[in-house]
Amino acid sequence: MSVMVARGKHIQPLMGPEKAFGQAFRAIREEKGISQEQVSLRAELDRTTVSLIERGLVSTKLGTIVKMCKAIRAFPSDVMRRMEKSRFYR
Repeated sequence: MSVMVARGKHIQPLMGPEKAFGQAFRAIREEKGISQEQVSLRAELDRTTVSLIERGLVSTKLGTIVKMCKAIRAFPSDVMRRMEKSRFYR
């Protein structure tokens, strides 16, 4: 279950699998020095979609997760393992 709080125009999740996945993905992407724009081009997604996923504002399909992980040259299982260790994962 995700807990949300209103901030500006978007409702921001405080925790939950979407927030934990987004945080884990962003951390790995940044460690590799890859921009959201590069992810969006490589995965054929809009940059705002990548941003929404990283902030945990949307729940994404498995196919999109695989595309995004390929774009940063990471295994989806590595992102999921990091997600499971996140303080946001409950």
